[in-house]
Amino acid sequence: MNKTYILLASVAAFTLSAPAFAADESMKTETKIEKDSKGNYDEKDKTVTKDASGKTVDEKKVDVDVDAKGNTDKTVKTKHVHSKGLLHKKDKVTTMDTEKTKDGQMTTTHEKKVDGKTVESTTETAPK
Repeated sequence: MNKTYILLASVAAFTLSAPAFAADESMKTETKIEKDSKGNYDEKDKTVTKDASGKTVDEKKVDVDVDAKGNTDKTVKTKHVHSKGLLHKKDKVTTMDTEKTKDGQMTTTHEKKVDGKTVESTTETAPK
């Protein structure tokens, strides 16, 4: 009988204290955009999220350059880093996509790296 009361008291104490053990959650986002009259464009986005699974940082950079002839150079870079655990093990995924147009010919590239190792890489050239 005493074991039942002790067990019941333990379960009640744990249930009532569970919110005290809840992980802190937060999210912060920053965006910066610059544009000029020639059509050049820069954008930087960064989001930091913290929750029970760890800390995640997502970054995106967009750069568009236009020359006097109308040739364009577009680059989009992304980075996703997730830190988890007491030892702060990190998982990192980066991508880079480019599109270059010069004299009516367009060249596109795509590259994806996971933890520093290239897992995707393509280049294509076609008339515009």
